[in-house]
Amino acid sequence: MDAHDAAAAWAGIDAKMKNKWTLLAFLCATFVFYTIDRALIGALAIPIQGDTGMSDVQFGILNSAVFWAYAAAVPIAGYFGDHCNKGILIGVASVVWSVMTILAGTACGFWSMFLLVAFAITVPQTFYAPAAAGLIALQHDKTRGIAMSLHQAAFYVGWMMSGIAVAVVLSVWGSWRAAYFLFGVVGLVLGVVFLLVVRGGGMKGRTAETTGGGVTFIESLRAFFCCPSAVLAALGHVAFTFATFGYCAWGPKFVSDKFAVSPGAASSGVMFCHFSAAFAAILVAGFVTDRLVSRWPGFRLSLQVGALLAAAPAFLMFGRSGTIAGTWCAAASLGIAKGAFEANSVNSVFDVVQSRFHASAMGYVNVLSGVLGSFAPILLGWMSQGSGTHGLENGFAAIGWVLVAAAVLMGMSLLFSFRNDRIDKGACTT
Repeated sequence: MDAHDAAAAWAGIDAKMKNKWTLLAFLCATFVFYTIDRALIGALAIPIQGDTGMSDVQFGILNSAVFWAYAAAVPIAGYFGDHCNKGILIGVASVVWSVMTILAGTACGFWSMFLLVAFAITVPQTFYAPAAAGLIALQHDKTRGIAMSLHQAAFYVGWMMSGIAVAVVLSVWGSWRAAYFLFGVVGLVLGVVFLLVVRGGGMKGRTAETTGGGVTFIESLRAFFCCPSAVLAALGHVAFTFATFGYCAWGPKFVSDKFAVSPGAASSGVMFCHFSAAFAAILVAGFVTDRLVSRWPGFRLSLQVGALLAAAPAFLMFGRSGTIAGTWCAAASLGIAKGAFEANSVNSVFDVVQSRFHASAMGYVNVLSGVLGSFAPILLGWMSQGSGTHGLENGFAAIGWVLVAAAVLMGMSLLFSFRNDRIDKGACTT
């Protein structure tokens, strides 16, 4: 090979590397504003309830309806993610949910918020995660752990920004509606740019690739639900989702009421302490996992079991701490456990499910998470309405026991099924 050929080969490799990391950057930016749109309902709980007159139970139902709608739509989203151009699908979905976010700023009561937040925003958002996870898995092999961790870290950035942004918006404009208008517009611009770049050829190749081929719905069901390790990994994800839904829906109001701080300050602390710690933890966990999992295949599950067990007492501390400093420490501890767990949430399923079923598998994981996790806001809302902050203290402690149960289930997978179900062992195929 002469110098010219070597230079051409290097340019091709460099272009491929740049393309997959550039695409990941676009996905991370999209995920940030996806998350902010999702987080606004919890971060703005007090001003929304004050303006619309919603009770705690109604507000809990509104939060849970988001997850019911997500669970109902995500199997369809997973199917399309396996059969359609993933880049185009993500871009169109981003534009639609951003427009609906803008419209949510005009809502005037429970039912209009219910329709706009729980359905008009949530349904298009369901098309994002399965397609994005499948697309990242297609483009990253040896770097899949850190790529997935960076993408999940964007989720945490969105939650951190949501709390800070809510505090700024409320201090400047004094209206919860301004937050929906602002982030809806920014998300719309980003979605249009993403769509134009993908359609214009700036991200050709594997953005248009699908893994489905001749995959049928029944085959995708069998690939996931007939694999014990996939189901047990999903249940661990469900438990942490349940915990996160409850924390994000009621954490800001709990801190505001218990320690008599402003809604903006409570939201900033609850989100920033938790998700900044999660951000750091997920990057470290993703980096470490990529280096250890090839030599110790069970490392991923072992780390997740440990994270679940560490999160349980942190939830108890969050609810029972008598000082706001202790509450922030608990929130950060929860974040560290969350980051360590979620660095591997997607990959623990992908390890035991064939690549052509990845988007569908994530759809089923999200169905389970949406249905079962949706009960956390209602449960905590019921406990809050009955006993105020004391009820929420007990509710956060109960969430800790849910995480312990999930740790036991994932430990069973590690001990009894994972070794046989790993894809490189030829198991869990159809």
